[in-house]
Amino acid sequence: MAPGNFCGAVLGYFGADVIKVEPPKGDPIRSLRILDASGESLWWRCHGRNKRCVAIDLHKSEGQDLVRRLANKSDVLIENFRPGVMEKWGLAPKDLKPELVYTRIRPPVRPNISLGDTLAGLHGAFGAVMALLHRQRIGGSEGGGGGQVVDASISESIFNMLESCVTEATAAGHNRPPSGSTISGVVPSGTFSTKEGRFVVIGGNGDSVYSRLMTAIGRPEMTAASERYSTNPKRVEAEAEIMGAITEWASQHTLEEVLDAMRAARVPAGPILRPIDLLSEPQFVERGMFQRAAPPRPRVQRTAVAAGGGDAASERGGAADADQAASASTAAARNEELVMPAILPVMQGTPGATRWAGASLGHHTEEVLAGELGLGDDDIRRLRSLEVIA
Repeated sequence: MAPGNFCGAVLGYFGADVIKVEPPKGDPIRSLRILDASGESLWWRCHGRNKRCVAIDLHKSEGQDLVRRLANKSDVLIENFRPGVMEKWGLAPKDLKPELVYTRIRPPVRPNISLGDTLAGLHGAFGAVMALLHRQRIGGSEGGGGGQVVDASISESIFNMLESCVTEATAAGHNRPPSGSTISGVVPSGTFSTKEGRFVVIGGNGDSVYSRLMTAIGRPEMTAASERYSTNPKRVEAEAEIMGAITEWASQHTLEEVLDAMRAARVPAGPILRPIDLLSEPQFVERGMFQRAAPPRPRVQRTAVAAGGGDAASERGGAADADQAASASTAAARNEELVMPAILPVMQGTPGATRWAGASLGHHTEEVLAGELGLGDDDIRRLRSLEVIA
């Protein structure tokens, strides 16, 4: 769910025309975590940025055909389903044009952000761009092949972050264990809670900086001048004692007091910033890491099916038109700009941008089906009446 959405958000941020296909009831991400006044998830507003949103029921053959046609007019397809689902729907790589770059992101990290999902999205976007570059370089064109499957699983995206863990295990027999908020084998280095419940990272790596740290917290007997703490290997053996001393000291001081003490002692330290703190962080502000955008304003459907089996109308009229206009007006009033994080990297010549926040469900359905597939009003009305689209 999240990785596919983020993969598309990355590509859309840097200029791709991304068509988001979701079921008529909406992508589950729309209802997760904190919702805005219109009932949409703020998570969706971020991950749905710059996408044209189309609601299609892929459980129906006509819905599958619509997506097949859209895929065959596209350069890249991103899917985030369980293995075998796209094959069941006739939307596997073999069912689509050979030059299509087919990006598969496979589902299973829990630090209260979807870290694994986001990494998988980044790997998927990176793989899609590499595949497009390869297709361009070999001269792939419509009908001529050059497409390939990009497979970015969540677990393997985390695997890519393992540094030297595998090599350490095979060459030295060392299985690096989880270390909480510390770095194993380096003491002292970790995260500490302050008096008011804020958090600070302190790194006393190296004999001299370690000694300055312990002096600053009022424990001169624990500096590197003592044989017991004279080298990093010895400090690793005494890790619980050293970390305990720093933890106790930090808990008795405010964040500012801790930072002032570390600054004076020339010990590397920094606060763990809350999201609200980031907004005033000079580096992020100067680099343009915060962008403002509003969701597209609600639009009146051009095609509709009258209730109760009546005739269809290409424009809603009378009371129905007034009702929808009033509804749109109310929703539009909620379309305030949202602050959302920029997407990296910063590109000097071709910078990315947030053009709009995640749109409402099916906001672009008619636009995409008419503009990309050439469907007329009658076709769209029929599909809507069959509940193939929304």
